[in-house]
Amino acid sequence: MKKKLILLLLVVLLTGTLLAGLLPMSFIRSRYIEEVENRLLDNAKLVEGFLLEEPTEEAALQQRVLSIGEVLDARITIVNEEGRVLADTAMTEAGFENHLNREEIQISLQGEIGRSIRLSESVNEEMLYVAIPQYLDDGSIQVVRLSLSLSEIQEINRQMLIYVLISIGAGVILASILGYRFINKFLEPIKKLTNTSKEIARGNLDKPLIVSSGDELGELSETFNEMRIQLKHSFEELEDQNVKLQALLTSITNPIIAVNQKKEIILFNPAAEILFETKGEAVYGKHILEVVRDHILEERVEQIFDENQETQMEWELKYPSKKHLKVNTSLIRVPKDPNRSLGIVASIEDLTEMKKLETMRSDFVANVSHELKTPLTSIKGFVETLKSGAVEEEKQRQRFLDIIEIEAERLTRLINDILTLSEIENHRKSYEEERIDVKEAIGNSLDIVRPIAEGKNIRFSVEIEDGLAKIKGNFDWFKQMLINLLDNGVKYTPNSGEIQIKAYQQRGRIYLSIKDDGIGIPKADLERVFERFYRVDKGRSRKVGGTGLGLAIVKHAVRSLNGHIKVKSIEGKGTEFIVNFPGEKE
Repeated sequence: MKKKLILLLLVVLLTGTLLAGLLPMSFIRSRYIEEVENRLLDNAKLVEGFLLEEPTEEAALQQRVLSIGEVLDARITIVNEEGRVLADTAMTEAGFENHLNREEIQISLQGEIGRSIRLSESVNEEMLYVAIPQYLDDGSIQVVRLSLSLSEIQEINRQMLIYVLISIGAGVILASILGYRFINKFLEPIKKLTNTSKEIARGNLDKPLIVSSGDELGELSETFNEMRIQLKHSFEELEDQNVKLQALLTSITNPIIAVNQKKEIILFNPAAEILFETKGEAVYGKHILEVVRDHILEERVEQIFDENQETQMEWELKYPSKKHLKVNTSLIRVPKDPNRSLGIVASIEDLTEMKKLETMRSDFVANVSHELKTPLTSIKGFVETLKSGAVEEEKQRQRFLDIIEIEAERLTRLINDILTLSEIENHRKSYEEERIDVKEAIGNSLDIVRPIAEGKNIRFSVEIEDGLAKIKGNFDWFKQMLINLLDNGVKYTPNSGEIQIKAYQQRGRIYLSIKDDGIGIPKADLERVFERFYRVDKGRSRKVGGTGLGLAIVKHAVRSLNGHIKVKSIEGKGTEFIVNFPGEKE
């Protein structure tokens, strides 16, 4: 502000000084030109009288003009009505160009007094020209023109400009000194007010504003100090409430979100930051859709505002990860006006794991119950039939016994799979790590599943890279993993299909790929295929003799060998399982 005031003072001073200097310069130039013009006009009339008394021959006319010019101290030019210069005090041997186009000549030839100011091309100076018509005895007309250089007035103006600039310089220096001291004194209270305001902005509300002045600035200082004290009390109360609120929000494990009437986020606790994988500072002030990215939630929020009532709903979050949530919403009401709300606060409960566990439990109970009940019911029914003696025919009796045997084997497979899974998952069986030859394990596994594959005319395509490193782990579990994957491929590959087996090494890890051209797995089921007793097609799985534990055993076997597994599938085209393990270092 100080700079602005000093600059304003200097601008006013410069403007005043320039106006005071330039206006007189313009006036003096105008008056000077007017006086010179009148003098030239009088002299032109004298010249006209002298010329009428003398002969008009050009040589004599030139001589006469030169003699008159010495007396008048002015340039004299005589021009005929065709524009030709008849005589001139500045005549040269080359003569002059035609003067008919000169402004003052044209005006004079029309019978009036011509006047003009311009740069003379012949003498290269700014000149004042005055021309009058002279009527000759033969009826013709010629022009008598007198001109005078304006260099004198230019010199006067130059001197005045120098004086003006000197005055401006002296005035600026003096004004700067006096203005600086005056403005400093004037701005001192304002500077104190500014510094105190900065301290308040930094959170320091203890520094008072002291201004020793009996004018409006002193009154402003007292009012400012009262405001500072009130702000201090308000901030202390607000900070205390904020600390309590932050402690409460941090201790709440459920995500909490609050939005205002514009649906902009005004509260976002740490649990919400984890759920939506963002930071609270980055979402405050943003529209809820920018964070949640679900138009269904926005519609529900709009509905809550319209109906002005609290609600509860279950909501499936799709971004940033799929979650099943329960949302309880409450209106933020104004204490003095309960009918008016400032926004909505939502408490969110994550039901994803609970829903998942419920689904797994339900599937487990349903599958185990069915897997145990169905064969047991069959066995019990056929045993009772045999015991009753109702079946006397040997062929029929043998068929019943075969069915009982099949169902017993089915129960045996189920129990064995459960035991194998438990053993691998819990590492109950202690073992020493073996050096597993991948090629050998693949060969052994193919020998086991090949008879079943040949029954469906399924071909095996095997590509094993030479020099594969060994894998450390339990050979039986590794082979069980391979058998389950190959058996799974054979079961769900139609007759005359093909299963491709590839083994290769990449960046120190051993990769195995088992790919079939079977029925494939729907995209919605890919995430759950490794769950216990989960079947994509329950009817087909039972028909082919699956227990629902094969891929669960594969997953835990891979983990026990420090490996990773992933599945790619296109429904109707086939499935590929890719597993990788750390290779043995040489």
